[in-house]
Amino acid sequence: MLMPDRLTCMKITDDYTAKQRLWAESPRVVPAPAAPRLPDFKSRRFSSHAEMNEWKRTVLLQLAQQSPAK
Repeated sequence: MLMPDRLTCMKITDDYTAKQRLWAESPRVVPAPAAPRLPDFKSRRFSSHAEMNEWKRTVLLQLAQQSPAK
């Protein structure tokens, strides 16, 4: 049984050397968006893990809404 040459059947997406050569030939630099400022976290006490998890969830939702990348 004849096997086709491995290199002739490869796409650029399969060949890591070709990928790196392609990226090096046409570099594209994208500036990172500015990160939102984190709120000042004060010392807190929670009566349960559920209460702490609810607080974390609300803080994370607020941060996600402030995020410039959607």
